[in-house]
Amino acid sequence: MQQALRTFGRVLGGHWPALMAWYLAGEVVHRLVLQLAGTVGGHTTLGGLLILPIAVAARMVSYVAMYLTVRPSLPHAAASDPIDRRDFAHAVLVSILPFFAFYEAWGMLDADRDAFFRIASDVAFEQTGYGQEALGDRGGMIGVGALPVAVLVIALALRIVLARFDDRLSMSLRALAAYAEVLWTFMLFTLVGQWWAGVREWLAHRAGADWLRDIGDWFAVHIPPVAGIWEGGSWAIGIVIAVLIVPAGWLAIVGVIYGTTFDVQSRLSGWSDRALRGTARSLARTLVVRLEGLWAAAAVIWRGGPALFGATALVYALWMLLDRVGARAVLQLIGGQDEAFWEAWLPVILVAIAAVAEPLRVALLATGYDAVIARPEAGLDAGSGLDEEAGDDIVLAGDVEIERAGGIVGDGEHRDDVVGR
Repeated sequence: MQQALRTFGRVLGGHWPALMAWYLAGEVVHRLVLQLAGTVGGHTTLGGLLILPIAVAARMVSYVAMYLTVRPSLPHAAASDPIDRRDFAHAVLVSILPFFAFYEAWGMLDADRDAFFRIASDVAFEQTGYGQEALGDRGGMIGVGALPVAVLVIALALRIVLARFDDRLSMSLRALAAYAEVLWTFMLFTLVGQWWAGVREWLAHRAGADWLRDIGDWFAVHIPPVAGIWEGGSWAIGIVIAVLIVPAGWLAIVGVIYGTTFDVQSRLSGWSDRALRGTARSLARTLVVRLEGLWAAAAVIWRGGPALFGATALVYALWMLLDRVGARAVLQLIGGQDEAFWEAWLPVILVAIAAVAEPLRVALLATGYDAVIARPEAGLDAGSGLDEEAGDDIVLAGDVEIERAGGIVGDGEHRDDVVGR
């Protein structure tokens, strides 16, 4: 406990200004790019759709930068060599899939899509005279159709092609490869989210759903205690998700950024290399390498043990409480203002509060990750994420095994995926 407190204090004391700067930079770029995407989407939905993923990537890059900034202050997870541009580019690349998955589950991807639609629709209606002519390809409406599927397929194909020639790519083409990775991942989660929303809407209109709602209403009227237990259970599930699942997701992302190694051989990549050939194999490897990195990072939670993770989750819950109480206190301190004031200043106030709270969260989770690495029985190592050669029984976050003449041996897929080397 004392070691964790010292680590937490060292992280905050040495890096708080840099953490605030990175968070504010990511938030400013995110909002500016989101506004740009919405404005372009008001004239052409496709154009806005190509820009929107960059807004999400801006936030992701800022979080990756924050965790890499504090890494030298972590006694067990610190890298042996200083972090250079290649390390940063690799950490960003391997973080795309887990971050976007968490971003979608967190509800933030929906919030960005909604903001994009509001801005684009306002611009489109103004351009068309508020309904006097057809909107056409404008307005920012994203649905499951040919357009998003085509964007996904083209971006994924471009990413696979560029990965084959990674050693010969210029800096501009490496940046294009990173953008293609962001774009296809964004479109994947957008399509999955739209499909799931459609499924939920279809289920909500089935007779079985109406029957279940009628049963719930009957219990609420005739047996109030049962209704109370149901409501209490729903509330408890929400608490469990907020207190346990959210910090677990963040710890997994931290593990991906830092590159976790553990003594379990992965079989998914070996199977895909043996069973698939050609384009199918390239596509499978593109997906498998991201899943393997996430799987390796998830070992942080499992190998850390229930006591350590429970302590991290408890402190995280305390952080959430302080964040909400602090935000409420600041708003009460400002007092009652007219609507124009809140429209202009509320976003700025909330960002300022987050600029104080987010460094605390980063320090908390980085400390929790370092505490797991410190446990010898966990069988984990921080890993450099780049220069280590994975052995026969090691899986490295962001790495995938490839087929050799003598069977399946470890090799770094990151050598095909590093951007900005």
